[in-house]
Amino acid sequence: MSRRSATSGPGDRPSARPRRATLGSRWTLVLGGLFAAALLWRLLYLARLAQTPLAGSLTEDARMYWNWAGFLMHSGPVGRNPFFLGPLYPYVLWPIRAVFGSSIQALLVIQAIAGAAAVVVLADAARRLTRPSIAVAIGALAALYEMSVFFDGLVLMESLLFLLESLLLWGIVARPWPSPRATVYLAVGILIALLAEGRSIYSLMLVPAAWLLVRAPGAPGGASRSAAFGRAATLGLGFLLVAGPVAVRNRAVSGEWIPFTYNLGYNLYVGNNPEATGGSVAVTGGLIGASLPSGEDGGTEADGRADLAARKGLQLTAAGSSRYWADQARRHAAAHPLRTLQLVLRKVAMLWNAREFPQIENADEYRELAGPLGLPLVGTFAFLGPLALAGLLVAARRGVPGRFLVWYAVVMTVAIAPFFVTDRYRHHLVPCALLLAALSGEALLGWWRNRERREGILLAGALALGLVATRLPVPALSETGYAWGMAADLGSRWAERGRPDLAVRAYERAIAIESRTGRRVAGGAGALERADLYYNYGNALVRLHREAEALRAYQRAVGEAPDHALAISALARAYREAGRSAPADSLEHALERKAGGAGLAAFHRGWQAAREGHLPEAEQFFRHAVEANPGLTPAWTALVRLEVQGGRPAEARASLDRAKRAGLSRTETDVYEALLAVAEGDLARARTLLAGIPKSEIGSDPVLDDVVRIIRQRAGAPPR
Repeated sequence: MSRRSATSGPGDRPSARPRRATLGSRWTLVLGGLFAAALLWRLLYLARLAQTPLAGSLTEDARMYWNWAGFLMHSGPVGRNPFFLGPLYPYVLWPIRAVFGSSIQALLVIQAIAGAAAVVVLADAARRLTRPSIAVAIGALAALYEMSVFFDGLVLMESLLFLLESLLLWGIVARPWPSPRATVYLAVGILIALLAEGRSIYSLMLVPAAWLLVRAPGAPGGASRSAAFGRAATLGLGFLLVAGPVAVRNRAVSGEWIPFTYNLGYNLYVGNNPEATGGSVAVTGGLIGASLPSGEDGGTEADGRADLAARKGLQLTAAGSSRYWADQARRHAAAHPLRTLQLVLRKVAMLWNAREFPQIENADEYRELAGPLGLPLVGTFAFLGPLALAGLLVAARRGVPGRFLVWYAVVMTVAIAPFFVTDRYRHHLVPCALLLAALSGEALLGWWRNRERREGILLAGALALGLVATRLPVPALSETGYAWGMAADLGSRWAERGRPDLAVRAYERAIAIESRTGRRVAGGAGALERADLYYNYGNALVRLHREAEALRAYQRAVGEAPDHALAISALARAYREAGRSAPADSLEHALERKAGGAGLAAFHRGWQAAREGHLPEAEQFFRHAVEANPGLTPAWTALVRLEVQGGRPAEARASLDRAKRAGLSRTETDVYEALLAVAEGDLARARTLLAGIPKSEIGSDPVLDDVVRIIRQRAGAPPR
């Protein structure tokens, strides 16, 4: 035997282990570097964001999730309402809030860590799918992908879902299929169910999972079919372990079978109605744009039932409302089949378009105020989309993992298209798109080395088609619309931070843009936008003691949207304070018939009774107000004041706890905690609480200013 053959025998195998261990340790270091870079970039972004008026702001869904978690802290996990919004995120927020309290910044840091972890998971999945060099590039792209950084910095479920999606895809890519281990199928089922508790459309991922992962290759014998059935059963068991208790819980609180959420019909109508554009449009009036959280769970204040009850007299159950909206969507689609088909095609184009379509927050605004979100161009879908679409050509030839990626992209696209498209929804294509881009990148690298002509033509054609597909013409926000929206939004942010002076300037910029350019969005959605602007403008003017101007702003708001309950309420209050009782009475009477208006009308009557010295009657009205609208925090705080004044601190404590669950601001919480401390004789605590409240957040609110003045007198605190 030659020396060469002797040195290549079995005895040489152990030497391969140290080499594999070395490669493994190097890859671990690479992943650690990617994690550190992704986390550092996100933390730097959060530090910049903290210096802007956007910091710590909660709007629409974010406020609902935050207050929902607060409700769970006080009321326990079962809750009261069926789920209109997916429950996964608020149930994860719950323990985070239990530990960190009201610190939004702490939550965003945790999400930054989760975002960096998703980068590591995707990079390792790309390595297992392709090669380390490609995986490093995908990891770098994921680390500095603009929308990932953006969503990691918002109180929305996108960051959490992105991590779970990445884990699911890693689990599919990292294993040979079918797997010999039952726990793998159980874990896949659990992951899909968790995603479905965020957005129920993820339940459709059971189809490709069952079709691709459980089938045994080779002969279709009985044993093979039996094994496949067992794998499918384990997959289903994992899914039911999470989804089953949620469905039972919904049944227990509502008396209806609601497997996940009851928003399907509502979302279907948003995407298929006379004003549908392919994106998100308002389909209800009343409290749209309101800053009144429900203080409850489930996100039920967004389901439109209050609007249907006020406008059409419909008293619907949760599931019944979903059926109603779905029926309206079907009728519209049947009456306008060509328009419906055009909308579906438009929504598919929007899902794969280079543009982002904001719904709640606009990434452009955050970029303008807080600096870069990620890598320009390379860190956007304009770069990623064509690579991902080209990857679909390659993926089908890469076994079960590749075919699952194709299924994932197709299922998510088909599942979203009947509804509407926003940047939040498209973001959940990104983990799959990154791995598809890894496959197309490897194919391009292979072609560059081999220069195989047919492969090159196919890849070039796929990339060209991808470029065309991601740049198809779709509706987009104009520069004027963006400038108007940013000014209006900044006004709301400054108002929330206790700076009505800066809020008024921002609102007046929006009004000037509308006046100068003639910008006017047609339809109900446009009217609500304008009504919200003038309503918020009026509120800021009131805080600056410019009541006459505020009254005119409220008149304009009601003129734009006659069903806007908050604007009607504000206008009635302005009329009454101006001594014009007749129009105030008329508006308060009309308010009772508006969505969300019954509570506001009772609140008005309570204030009127309190001004006239009828305190028991006022207390009764305030109780009616919170029964009609548990999120009406001003009514709760009015109750707290009356109960303290009546020498009932225990009842005042209960009302304050309810107010906090309803979303009472941190400043108001501290003020009323100080008031209770005075009532309970703890003057030192009252003084400490007052000392920590910024004067700027009190002086612009006459009610709070009056309460603070009383506390200082009773607690012996020095004036500020």
